[in-house]
Amino acid sequence: MNHFRLFMELAVVEKRKPNETYSYLCPMELNNDRSMKLYEAERIIMWYKIHHLLSKRFKKSQIAQILGIHRSTVIRYCKMSELEFLSRPSPGGNRPEKLRKYEQYVQETLRKYPELSAAQVGDWIKEYDPSMPSVSNKTIYNYVCKVRKKYNIPKVPPSKRIYEKLPDTPYGQEAQVDFGEAWMRKENGISIKIYFFAIVLSRSRYKYVYFSKTPFRTETAIYAHELAFQFWQGKPRKIIYDQDKIFIHRENLGDYILTKAFHVFVKEQHFQPVFCRKADPESKGKIENVVKYVKKNFLYGRTFHDIETLNQEGLAWLDRTGNGKEHGTTRLVPAEEFKQEQTCLLPYHGIPHRPPEEMEKHKMNKDNTLYYHGNYYSLPWGTYRDGNSFVWLQESNGYLEVFNKDTGKLICRHRVIPGKGQFVKDPLHGRTPEYSEEQTELLLKHTRGNPVVRTWLKSMKEDKPRYYRDNLKVLLRAASLYDKTVLVQAIANCSSLNIYNANTVISLCEAIKDGKYENNKELLDGLTDHLNQYDRLFINTNQQKETDRNETLRTDS
Repeated sequence: MNHFRLFMELAVVEKRKPNETYSYLCPMELNNDRSMKLYEAERIIMWYKIHHLLSKRFKKSQIAQILGIHRSTVIRYCKMSELEFLSRPSPGGNRPEKLRKYEQYVQETLRKYPELSAAQVGDWIKEYDPSMPSVSNKTIYNYVCKVRKKYNIPKVPPSKRIYEKLPDTPYGQEAQVDFGEAWMRKENGISIKIYFFAIVLSRSRYKYVYFSKTPFRTETAIYAHELAFQFWQGKPRKIIYDQDKIFIHRENLGDYILTKAFHVFVKEQHFQPVFCRKADPESKGKIENVVKYVKKNFLYGRTFHDIETLNQEGLAWLDRTGNGKEHGTTRLVPAEEFKQEQTCLLPYHGIPHRPPEEMEKHKMNKDNTLYYHGNYYSLPWGTYRDGNSFVWLQESNGYLEVFNKDTGKLICRHRVIPGKGQFVKDPLHGRTPEYSEEQTELLLKHTRGNPVVRTWLKSMKEDKPRYYRDNLKVLLRAASLYDKTVLVQAIANCSSLNIYNANTVISLCEAIKDGKYENNKELLDGLTDHLNQYDRLFINTNQQKETDRNETLRTDS
């Protein structure tokens, strides 16, 4: 019982009673030998107490509760005999550190690059010393943390975006727009996807929301704008948007090119559209919060009956909650603030008109086509996934527009054609071509646009369209090995013999380079003989097939 005597002595020094509750087996700062001895003594007395209570027929959960430790610790100590327990390595500093010899290197590295992660430091150690002992990632992490703490080298966090609170915009000056989508359940339990348009006045935080069963297109987005203007009885001078395809065709370095219908709408209503930079939702955080608010506070858990009912419920929710409760940031009620902002809005005298065209759900064919009014229209390669693949269709101004069923994004547009049984294919749809125009241009650039090479490549593409890309790869490798004049001469001779094979071109290049190509005669004769043999074999094979087919017909008759 020497260990128990050691514990008693330490307890007297620390002026603690032997039966006092200790922080058993908890991590502690072991800064000197004395505290280390005390910690080791606590572990030993813990083992004796656990086995003593176990001999009294206490359950393991009861022992854990009495000693104030975790049940898994009790189970682990119960499985160990006294010899096994005492032979365990002591945690907290008595173990030999495998990485101790790298302390100086790790310290210097962290001082120079304090933002390095432990994984990077471990990789650098392996690069610095390939004979580094095999240790776990956790060991490397713990050692790096220890070095950081010992030498006071905190990890520098990655640079973050700097935010600045902007002053409130003037009343009636600005609004923000965004779209959202959410799944709802019908009364029969079937799920349905709902799309919504949300707009908020930046100063008063007064909101409007419009719901739709189909993804928004330009016409329905314009209709939602006019509903919001009618709801507010006015309109702001500036509206902030994402770069959505239903509003904008191209960013054009700040000179935005709007879609035709939206451009007309902006000119009619006399407001300024402002578009955020791509992938920067934080520049219009007010509306982003509104979208989340609609999803979590209004739509979540609500049963869908029909779209008209949902829009009526949405207006009631705006009145009592969305606009009727105190805003979390401004600490003002949007409905009360709107009374002042409404007087600063531009007047709206229009009447919202629901777009006449409604999108319909349409099933795709497995060959990535759509059958629409008797004709087939192509879809981008890979649009079809399985038998449940659907898209949204709408016909607008003589064009068939196809939208993704899940995201509502425009997939493609086709001009609607009259008649039946025709196939309309966009050149960009279908498999990736087996040849590359860029590779062709690289080869022509190497030969400085030689017309013989250009003609030969065109003929090869027509003669062997399936193998054009493979031949082109071989020729591009040859271009790095042979001079331009050698390659052009070889291709010219192949062209004169109607040979369209890159391996033959390389054979000619080798012969020309080695000086074995004299007056084109010997090698050309060999190539001509080879070609003639191929032609004779091809003709004889076809003749044999024709003879066999005639014999079969004669036998059957």
